[in-house]
Amino acid sequence: MNNYKVVFRMTVEIDEYLNFCGTINEFISAHMLCLGMSVNNYEHRYIWDEILTSKSIKIRPFPFEKTARRSISGMIIKDDYETTLAYNSNMGEKRKNFTISHELIHAMYHLDSENKVFTDTKDTLSYSLADILPEFQANIGASSILLPEPVLINELKKGTPPYFISNRYGISEQAIFMRLLQQMQASFEASYVAAYDTANKIMNGNSKNLAIELGRNLERKILYSNPFYEAITL
Repeated sequence: MNNYKVVFRMTVEIDEYLNFCGTINEFISAHMLCLGMSVNNYEHRYIWDEILTSKSIKIRPFPFEKTARRSISGMIIKDDYETTLAYNSNMGEKRKNFTISHELIHAMYHLDSENKVFTDTKDTLSYSLADILPEFQANIGASSILLPEPVLINELKKGTPPYFISNRYGISEQAIFMRLLQQMQASFEASYVAAYDTANKIMNGNSKNLAIELGRNLERKILYSNPFYEAITL
């Protein structure tokens, strides 16, 4: 993780992260409750199905070739006939999961009469600044679909090893690291250095106690912001 250089520049990123993270996690938590899921049996595919159905989206794998094979991760297109989500079938499973989730956030919040196409690459799938707001939001949302905040808190409180979280929920360890880094900066106003150091120790498995403490501290925050939290943690 030592080459990972992401930092919130100013309060605009922090405010937007907190606002959108709260919005999408409340949406996911409400659907978890309706679908009979808790933090102990969460499956992101049920959330995918809910969004695909409600937005009438057709999802299709596509074997991009040549330059596109290496550069394009996915896209979502809305025309007069249907909304189509295409993802690069050459990608690994965890990247496919993140890409599909990313495009679904575009479908929910960004597709409209003026913005009918979003094409995403490795760069947009790792974007962490609010000056390209749709990509910033789509990455927050993609991470949350795969690993909702209540589920992350539950795993942190148990001291679950990050590699197990990654494999259980189909999300890359890099995305988990990014999530921890942003969460600590946004929720606790931690400096980049402090957040990076703590996230690095958790991801390297060097401090189970740090993970448990972070989970408990995040829970104290979410209890007041997510009205569905207690119901899905029973």
